[in-house]
Amino acid sequence: MKDVAHKAGVSQATVSLVLNDVAGSGISDSTQIRVRAAASSLGYRHNALARGLKLQRSDTIGFLSDHITTTPYAVAMVRGAQDAARAAGKHLLILNLDLDGTSIDADAADLAISELLERRVEGIVYAAMFHSAVQVPDGLGEVRSVLLDAQSHGAELPSIVPDEYGAARQAVSHLLDAGHRRIAHLTRPSGPIAVDLRERAYRDALSEAGLDLDDQHVEVGVDTTPGGFDTAMKALTRNHRPTALFCFNDQMAMGAYQAADELGLGVPDDVSIVGFDDVSLIAPVLRPQLTTMRLPHYEMGKLAVECVLAPEWI
Repeated sequence: MKDVAHKAGVSQATVSLVLNDVAGSGISDSTQIRVRAAASSLGYRHNALARGLKLQRSDTIGFLSDHITTTPYAVAMVRGAQDAARAAGKHLLILNLDLDGTSIDADAADLAISELLERRVEGIVYAAMFHSAVQVPDGLGEVRSVLLDAQSHGAELPSIVPDEYGAARQAVSHLLDAGHRRIAHLTRPSGPIAVDLRERAYRDALSEAGLDLDDQHVEVGVDTTPGGFDTAMKALTRNHRPTALFCFNDQMAMGAYQAADELGLGVPDDVSIVGFDDVSLIAPVLRPQLTTMRLPHYEMGKLAVECVLAPEWI
């Protein structure tokens, strides 16, 4: 600041007032322009660390996740969180635990939260790739914290989650409205909350339509493309084969496309297929393009940070 003041021909106090955007300083526009030009020519930058120490705040929000940052569809949560933080003049510090996506290891999470708290983050977004139940570490109670795509076991924390049930009902209703009456559900073993909610929505939609629900129309397998192929082959080779498949995710839907092709069935002439998640590397690439449900991951990430920064804590 002393160098900027010398170059601009003003006091160091004036430089401080201008560069810190102090309201009501009474400094003329021409002087402010001169100070900012001097700062720019000298390559002056604020010392964010010193400013944080003085104000006793870091202007940083912690974002703790499993392996969201490597997942094409869920990574939108990070973008939403980052945009909300930037709009509020904050920074997002991301720690990725890189686990299996179904749970967060307690020891790794405790260590990560400790690292975030040591950096004096103003809040923490604790996120999971799948909508699932998590055991909330004690450290989250020390700072404003929000669960993202997760719900807690007992802990009273705000939770931002998608309407899995409503989205699945809409997907099955789309097939019913198209005239389908034999609809199979390709899903994965129970675990994440999303699995049970999507299957319940499937069953409720069929029941409401007055259709008999036979368990043979629910095929359980691995939620991958090979898993989708295997479960679709089982469904499509049964007596009274289904005319439509509602898949747990787009990976399984892609496997279902492959199974239909293997059996000489056309999509959608012989069998209609609906996926879930709107994976950019799958849905628009398949031919015909996959009908799929998109969860509001970006909006969820944005809302989570806005919740952390809300003037009145929930």
